Amino acid sequence: MAIKGIDMNIRANKITAFIGPSGCGKSTFLRLFNRMNDYVDGFRMEGDILIDGENIYRKNINVEQLRKQVGMVFQKPNPFPKSIYENVAYGLKIQGIKDKTYLKDKVEDSLKQVGLWNEVKDNINRSALALSGGQQQRLCIARTLAV
Repeated sequence: MAIKGIDMNIRANKITAFIGPSGCGKSTFLRLFNRMNDYVDGFRMEGDILIDGENIYRKNINVEQLRKQVGMVFQKPNPFPKSIYENVAYGLKIQGIKDKTYLKDKVEDSLKQVGLWNEVKDNINRSALALSGGQQQRLCIARTLAV
């Protein structure tokens, strides 16, 4: 059993940190919030996790919709082998958004929120893989924020 007996509230728009030694269940716990553990062989969940009052482990939950609301950015960045612009716009485009002005504005706003815009605005079409590790991390956060 990786995690047992947790009962907590996480406040909206506040920073919450999970601190502990390697292997204590921090990542397993975080993956519960967008149901990524569903893909782990032998995973079993008991209890409820409520997001905005809704149990995200009920049988008829739309997991795809949940993941649009609960984004994950991991310690090791995972930019797509596309341009900086295409990385940030990706989630919006797969939702069917085609308005080029809206996409451009959303990409710029998201990159500004993570403090990356000024560093990439002149090279927005270059490969995201050419960014430094820290820049890739912020890019992945911007990709999540855009959605």
